[in-house]
Amino acid sequence: MNLPDAAAIILSLIMFTAILFAPSPAPPDAAVSPDPDPLQPAITQNLSSSLLAGGHPFSGQLLNRTPVPTPEVIDDPAIPDEDVAENSTPIMPEYDDDELAGLIENSSVSLMLLSLQNTYALYSWDELSVRENAASLHALAKKILDEAEGLEVSDLQEPVKAEFTRSLESYVAASEMLQGGAPLNKTRVDAALDELHRGSSSLSRVFESLDRPVLHLPQEVVEVSFSGSGRTGTGEELALLQRYLYEDRSRANDISLMLVAATKISAYCRFDESAEVVAAEPGRIFLLIEVRVTNLGHKGDSRLYKIQAPDISAFTLHYRDNIYSPVKLAPKTSLGEPYGAATLDRYEKKAGYILFDLPEALDIDECYLRVDLGGGETPVWALGKRL
Repeated sequence: MNLPDAAAIILSLIMFTAILFAPSPAPPDAAVSPDPDPLQPAITQNLSSSLLAGGHPFSGQLLNRTPVPTPEVIDDPAIPDEDVAENSTPIMPEYDDDELAGLIENSSVSLMLLSLQNTYALYSWDELSVRENAASLHALAKKILDEAEGLEVSDLQEPVKAEFTRSLESYVAASEMLQGGAPLNKTRVDAALDELHRGSSSLSRVFESLDRPVLHLPQEVVEVSFSGSGRTGTGEELALLQRYLYEDRSRANDISLMLVAATKISAYCRFDESAEVVAAEPGRIFLLIEVRVTNLGHKGDSRLYKIQAPDISAFTLHYRDNIYSPVKLAPKTSLGEPYGAATLDRYEKKAGYILFDLPEALDIDECYLRVDLGGGETPVWALGKRL
């Protein structure tokens, strides 16, 4: 082989080797690398040294077949497939919707019945029943209101909870108006009736939205009676202007006791230095009852000729379960002489007026007046009964 041919072969080998060991092309974002590949200068230097020294370029000392590391290309972050997102089950928060429904189902009937019982007592102006029923309604409504306010419900049930809460707040407000020992008046009664109506209307709307109501009735509601309190008279009530005859304790004298009249008035005047006009409070009325006691005379061998007229405290007015005591009157009023205890001689009489402060809506025809004469003797007059 002549020299030109050998030179051509060597040149061809050099070009082939350069192509073989050339570094892989860098990715676009790695055009400028802070750490250049250290293998390329070493390969070029070894090839040059080998050629100059006349050695074979493919000797074991010069060829390094270790793969040249190339930068790892990082793919773009995977985007979740839309179909996968749609098919995944979302995590739903826990709500108290079932608890709210159960609370409404198991309390609505009880609340409605207690509300009706309070309304009935108010229309009857039965003060004792009003106080007792108001206490029961307040205890139940307040307890349920506290439970309802503590429930976390979904947006769908939020209007139901709000309406239920409004009904309970109305019941609580009505029952609070009716508690305490203050006598009823028209203002309190009207306000309480309005709140009871408002509460029952809201509760009715909530109750109608239920699918399968559970009619849970507490025992105290089951025992509710709407027949009204019966009269506790003897069944032999006397009429106005009808005498009741009895003996004094010594059985020496006969006595006549009579209720002459029962009249409603709204005011009277005191005849003293104050000259005050005493008016009944709003929703109240005065009931004026004229009483007449007569010593009919002596009988028997006893020498006791005088009798004692019943004290004013012996007179009580009854309306269902309510008992009213007389109002203490001044000695001189526009009503005339007030009735009071007195000692009466033979054929002497004592006449005067007893005044009661009563609810205006009270039905006088359902009232009766009882007089405790002692010894178990208690005559009764029906105020709506006349001769």
